[in-house]
Amino acid sequence: MVEIREAHSTEIKSVAAMMARAFDDSPVTQWIMPRDRLRPIALRAFFGAAAHDAHRHGEVWVAIDDDKVVGGSVWLPPRKYPLTPKRERATLLPILRLAPIAPLALSRALKYQNGVARKHLKDEHWYLANLGVEPAFQGRGIGGLLLQPVIVSAEEEGMPCYLETEKIRNLPFYGRYGFEVTEEFIPTPNAPPIWAMTRNA
Repeated sequence: MVEIREAHSTEIKSVAAMMARAFDDSPVTQWIMPRDRLRPIALRAFFGAAAHDAHRHGEVWVAIDDDKVVGGSVWLPPRKYPLTPKRERATLLPILRLAPIAPLALSRALKYQNGVARKHLKDEHWYLANLGVEPAFQGRGIGGLLLQPVIVSAEEEGMPCYLETEKIRNLPFYGRYGFEVTEEFIPTPNAPPIWAMTRNA
């Protein structure tokens, strides 16, 4: 039986590796990093940095099966997004180290991220930065279980929840948990589209 709980600091590396596998087929990650050999390295750096930041300043929830991380959700609470300059530097550092091996991918990633940030919900909210499930475990309801703890907290606080997704097939999934599409946009020229979704309290 899958256990849902908050992540331990020792599990953040496993969360990043799982997210890298879960997002390997994402239209955005394939556009940013088309080289299959380098994509897992870049994704582990990106998701690891985001999870480390959220573990310090927000909440990281994990799904555990047989002592292994098979799913995770990375959340930032109200007033913790956007990141402070200090947090932003710490988050970017692991990604910037990839510049020598993938300079074009790094440039695309930063432009894309800046484009997404410009559209970000301005009202106070809980931000679902990432939700991922190990590919072999997808379709079992684990993603929904990972949403529930923070959705409950947000309702108690009277706060909305907000996310972005780059997969159109995710829209019905998030819709089942009360999220509604607020905007579809292209963050930077030639990039795949992304959907902003909000769940009102």
